[in-house]
Amino acid sequence: MGQSKGSQFTREPVVTPEQQSYLNQILQLSAQYAPQAAQGFQQFLPGGGGGDAIARAAQNRFQQQTIPQIQNSFGTDNKGSSALNQALAAGGANLNTDIASILAQMQLQAASGLGNLAQGQGALGAGTSQFALAPKQPSFLQQLLTGTIGQGGQLAGAYLGAPRSSSTFNFPGAGGQ
Repeated sequence: MGQSKGSQFTREPVVTPEQQSYLNQILQLSAQYAPQAAQGFQQFLPGGGGGDAIARAAQNRFQQQTIPQIQNSFGTDNKGSSALNQALAAGGANLNTDIASILAQMQLQAASGLGNLAQGQGALGAGTSQFALAPKQPSFLQQLLTGTIGQGGQLAGAYLGAPRSSSTFNFPGAGGQ
């Protein structure tokens, strides 16, 4: 991105030195913590095992709280009842559906988080131009010539556009009236 001789543009900085220092600090922090963030997101992708603890906690809570509540609602004498068995089976099926739904949402968020992490890193450093092209200011001579030519054009336009009489021009010494 060099500048050719006689270019009509100059390179101007886009950020102040203070802003550049701040951006460098952010980039350093991002580079420092990005691997840890990426590892955290990867744990929740399929096969990462990040949702296992959540699934175990939900299953333990189901075993320790939900099953006894269902059994108590049917009474202690109905341990072999088909209605009790159906209620327990429906509760287990709902639990598995809910866990699968939560894990799918977490996987989607983890994939999105990884993508956003990569985009954020790219936006902070790679490919970000530190300069912009700005039109060069014309030199004093160019400004003077442009102004003179502009004024000369206006004078010529005024002369050529002036109303004319029907008489001919009389030049001194031309023998006219």
